[in-house]
Amino acid sequence: MIKKIKARLLRMILMGTFVVVATLAFQSCPAKKTRTFNPYNLRNEQLKDSTTDYLYSPLYANNFWIVREDGKKVLYLKNPVSGTETKHVVTKVNRVVCLSSTHVAYLDAINETNSIVGVSGLQYLFNSNKLKAEDLGYESGIDYEALLQLNPDVVFAYNIPGQPAEYLEKMRQLGLNVIEIPEHLEAHPLGKAEFLVAFATFYNKEEQASEIFSFILQAYENFRTLAIQAATLAHHPSPLTPHPSPLTPHPVKVLINAPFKDIWYIPGEESHQNILVRDAGGVILGIQPGSKSTVISTEQAYLYALDADFWLHPNQYTTLNELLQADPRFTEVPACQNTRVWNNNLRTTPGGGSDFYESGAVNPHLILADLIAIFYPNAIPNHKFTYYRQLR
Repeated sequence: MIKKIKARLLRMILMGTFVVVATLAFQSCPAKKTRTFNPYNLRNEQLKDSTTDYLYSPLYANNFWIVREDGKKVLYLKNPVSGTETKHVVTKVNRVVCLSSTHVAYLDAINETNSIVGVSGLQYLFNSNKLKAEDLGYESGIDYEALLQLNPDVVFAYNIPGQPAEYLEKMRQLGLNVIEIPEHLEAHPLGKAEFLVAFATFYNKEEQASEIFSFILQAYENFRTLAIQAATLAHHPSPLTPHPSPLTPHPVKVLINAPFKDIWYIPGEESHQNILVRDAGGVILGIQPGSKSTVISTEQAYLYALDADFWLHPNQYTTLNELLQADPRFTEVPACQNTRVWNNNLRTTPGGGSDFYESGAVNPHLILADLIAIFYPNAIPNHKFTYYRQLR
């Protein structure tokens, strides 16, 4: 699996890098340096407390870490509601239930989907054909009798602040081992991807998972560097014209989302959505500091749209006609007139599931590559999109 991922990404990186780097060399302009990382292996750092060793200290994730205490492997997670630490002594599992589609994606990445015996919302899973699992229902509609009959070693769950989660307490009362995974709290896309290692602890595959994450991280950084170069060349296209050194990247302007129940949300600067757009060489119009989304009026969004080079994530629309029928005013928007409207629903299920929110959690480098190919098509020639489609 790792070889296939490496081969595909290497082709993408080399093709895009050749185009951009060759032009930069012709300009005799040094490329902007970015962070580089050493191969990421498991750490074994002795702490002051002689009874505890660090097995894994994450680079990007802030909501898990793995230690050895008194000879036992322990996974610490931050509770998504209280923010307190929860301690889980890890033993190898053979039968698991996944209540989130992202959990399935993490296990798929380490080739452990055969251990999944139950899921929540099978119709929403893009990779459901890989599973031999029972659909247990959704949250308060969980079939507890069927769940107990599956006899899982662990139930991987999620919990969102402000939403009822009595069903999780009921599972615990029934004697089930429920572990709430807080990957959705990670702001950085690489932090979400790094939770791959947390899942791998239950299968004694930490080293394999850390190698996969190391490759994802390096691919992400390579694409990010490519985006910086592309954003620079986009505003200094002629290699024959002298320019002051160093050249400055100029990001494209992006309108994001569309009204949801008459409310238009703009993600915060520290959100994973903005980080991906920023690292791809774009800037979201109307962005505000912080990680929380802000609300704007449709009228304000329309003004942003008039200034936007691209429009991303317009709800679940798949054609421009559908989008423009919802609000005819947007026929005057340049992004619509120039067919620069893109949505992240290329890979969906008949039941309404989206692989962007499933395997995308493990593959931020592929999302980043898609966005770069949208903003700067010449940076990655002949790019095959994984998650995005162009609305026509």
